[in-house]
Amino acid sequence: MQDKTLKRNIESAGGWFVGEYGGLIMNKFNELENDKDVKNEFVRDVFHSQGRDKDYGGTRTRVNAVIRIIKSNKLIEALEYIIESDRINKEEPKAVRMAKEALREIKSKQTI
Repeated sequence: MQDKTLKRNIESAGGWFVGEYGGLIMNKFNELENDKDVKNEFVRDVFHSQGRDKDYGGTRTRVNAVIRIIKSNKLIEALEYIIESDRINKEEPKAVRMAKEALREIKSKQTI
């Protein structure tokens, strides 16, 4: 991957997180970007449903990294990176499956 900023944001979020939540965050982007209460509730919900982070701060970092990816118009590239990653395919097949679904949804909206 050539784009160092994108790679850093993927690493901050975690490839599995980009794959599993990239599409959902894209769909809720305006709310998450403009309403602090909605964003806080979203972070709490993800934190409790995943149980991968020690505290809310870790989950907030993940969410903010995906928001930065979306703001830089790189979500498609990020999802393609997740789908093509051998490590993520082996370790996080659900994330790859969800990345493929999100990519299909984004591309279908682009053709409208």
